[in-house]
Amino acid sequence: MSKKLQNTTARKSEKFPSKADMLSAGLSCVNFNLRRASRAVTQFYDRELEKAGLTSQRFSLLHTLGATDGLGLAELADLLVLDRTTLIRNLTPLEELGYVADVPSENKRARKVILTQKGLEALRIAYPIWEEAQAAVTEAMGEDDLKRLLKRLNSIVRKRNFKEFSKSEY
Repeated sequence: MSKKLQNTTARKSEKFPSKADMLSAGLSCVNFNLRRASRAVTQFYDRELEKAGLTSQRFSLLHTLGATDGLGLAELADLLVLDRTTLIRNLTPLEELGYVADVPSENKRARKVILTQKGLEALRIAYPIWEEAQAAVTEAMGEDDLKRLLKRLNSIVRKRNFKEFSKSEY
């Protein structure tokens, strides 16, 4: 019998958690709650940014590139915590719209992506809409709570391996 099958069989003999146990676990699960909150925030920003013809994901890409002189795909993927395939899938429509372009990089084998003039114009139109959405979220959460939340979220992104986390980094 394979190790995986043995583990599955052993688990079947263990007491299965009750509905109350599963509800409690779900309500205290960091992943579940962060993903729910992320979807709620994303849906809000998507509704707002739709006025400028963008999604929150596309705005984030344009905004990130607008804050730089262009980035290599690996660096951009790492910064946005995206795998390369997802990043390319998100960049493709922006390239088709003429908002971003590939340029030669210092490393001839790597792609470097920059914001084009057309992308800068799209960002110029979307930015005030984003500012209004950001102000609404800030007002709803409270400025101090939002600052604490952003600090903790950035700490999570920097660490990524939770087994290495220490409370002092929070």
